[in-house]
Amino acid sequence: MKKIREFLSRPVVIGLLLVMAVGLLLGTGVSGTRAALTYFSPRHQTRLQLSRIGVSLLENGEVVSFRDYDQNGNWKQTNNTDNNAGPLLENLLGRDEKFVIGKRYPETIAVRNSGEISEFVRIVVTRYWVDENGQKITTVSPDLIEIRFINENVWLHDKASSTPEREVYYYRDLLEPGQTSEPLTDSFKVDAKLQEHKTVKEEVVDGNKKTTITYTYDKMQFCLEASVDAVQEHNAQDAIESSWGKQILVTGNTLSLPQ
Repeated sequence: MKKIREFLSRPVVIGLLLVMAVGLLLGTGVSGTRAALTYFSPRHQTRLQLSRIGVSLLENGEVVSFRDYDQNGNWKQTNNTDNNAGPLLENLLGRDEKFVIGKRYPETIAVRNSGEISEFVRIVVTRYWVDENGQKITTVSPDLIEIRFINENVWLHDKASSTPEREVYYYRDLLEPGQTSEPLTDSFKVDAKLQEHKTVKEEVVDGNKKTTITYTYDKMQFCLEASVDAVQEHNAQDAIESSWGKQILVTGNTLSLPQ
């Protein structure tokens, strides 16, 4: 009986971590794309009915990561590795196609309620640059990784919690079991302004002026991360504040951000 009470007191808070690490090497295509999945340590204490909660992350209409929680306290997930990694952006480029700076590529991200209880969700999108050794680069603006966000009438942008690297969005409507959200994004590109990151060396060789241009973005990588969380409908306002650290107004089946 004690174990049942402990299970019932567990919070219904789960999350996904989708990591899109796209290698941008001068003269090469895209490499190193993976989707990883994890869940956050729960903090909110509330009563959990013996039903399943689950959430899946969709890329261009296909499930790339999922994690579902059953009534026995077990997870079903994309695979059994620690980080639950899966492939991502596999179809971004055609055979022998090169990644083009300045070209916009389709990238539609949405969330599906793959559980059996209603839930509210949020997505945190992070973008940044790393060098060939995986070290973060702070001298190149994350804004050059241009993500086009759409449907901002239902995806509420939490500007107060956002930074140039990090964008926070809450889905306004309660997601019923089996329901898929409207897409949050539809495309991305690496801004052509990246090509301005270069060094120019002028010298005279054998009486002739020689100019050498070196593009400093060679061997850089751009990284996108989309972290997806879900909380149960029951006591959602308290669950959101405790788990996500944000005061959100919950009215019936909708969320609203404080003014």
